[in-house]
Amino acid sequence: MPSPRPALAASAVLTATALLATACSSTASPAGSSGGGSGKQTVTFMGFYGSFQDEFTKTVIDPFEKANPDITVKYVPIQNSAEVLAKLRASKSRPVADVALMDRSVAPTANKEKVFAKLDPAKVPNLRRLVDTARSKDGYGPGFSLDSLSILYHSKKVKQAPTSWNDLWDPAYKGKLAMPIADTRGVALIIALEKILGGDYKKDIDPAIGRLKKLAPGVETWQPSPDVYTAVQSGEAQVAVGWNARGQYYKDSSGGVVQPVLPKEGTVTQINTINLAANSPHTAAAQKFIDYAIGAKAQKAFDEAAFYAPVNRDVRLSPAVKNRTAASDVQRKNQIPTDWDWLTTRYTAWVDRIKQEVISG
Repeated sequence: MPSPRPALAASAVLTATALLATACSSTASPAGSSGGGSGKQTVTFMGFYGSFQDEFTKTVIDPFEKANPDITVKYVPIQNSAEVLAKLRASKSRPVADVALMDRSVAPTANKEKVFAKLDPAKVPNLRRLVDTARSKDGYGPGFSLDSLSILYHSKKVKQAPTSWNDLWDPAYKGKLAMPIADTRGVALIIALEKILGGDYKKDIDPAIGRLKKLAPGVETWQPSPDVYTAVQSGEAQVAVGWNARGQYYKDSSGGVVQPVLPKEGTVTQINTINLAANSPHTAAAQKFIDYAIGAKAQKAFDEAAFYAPVNRDVRLSPAVKNRTAASDVQRKNQIPTDWDWLTTRYTAWVDRIKQEVISG
């Protein structure tokens, strides 16, 4: 098992300031515009901020640059997939990034709009080593990491640990909930609730929306800052919904204060895809980077550090780490079947309903 994680180094203010500054600079100039006359190519990568950026830089970018001294990778942190799509849409002819992460539920929209380009299998040979769930049927960006939805709680303040999605409605948690569900987390939660309520999310999500409406009065915040994990760690919220991988990471970095839970009814697996921007001026270098990121060495290093399940079938995680990821036998057994390809055309409508009927309602 990896060594204990250090405590969070940056304050919320510094994190937010750095994120804003980087995002602004990325919008101002096209990808790879830096590098000057040094002979190096600069591949600009958009990825999630915070602990994800820290571990990705250490386990993927740094080793890649060492192995490829002619390529520099510039990391641009982003909040979510919607932000990535908006930035790349606005810079389509001269993209502000060469490579970008995006939820599988959002990526097909970007593919349809030609925001991303198809990969060349000859230049990304590790595509052949991917598990089936990470493969792209149409040649666009494959999965990079697998994660699952979980409940988070503050172990020092919550006397009875939650074990079920239904526990979110426990009166003991009223006014102590953080529910950042105006994104993929909310979509995944709807699917879990539909299972509990005996419904079919492909036919009708009214039952799940109705259930969330009843939860709304007990929610302390819908948009914890800087994120739900630090909100739970600080005690701003005592119970929340978030992703397992970051929950596990914060469990270590908080000394066990943050605890992620796999609800007994099961959970929903989510896939982050890694994509090549259309019109990238550094297509060859960008594809080399994507190939490295989905390779066994990078996958094992990153997942051991950040608790994601690997997409490369050659990776064998240590048992101590595997049992805390979506690759664990328990989580694989308790996965709620989800058709993300089908959800692509409903994703925006579902998120809009959450915003309008649950959060604002």
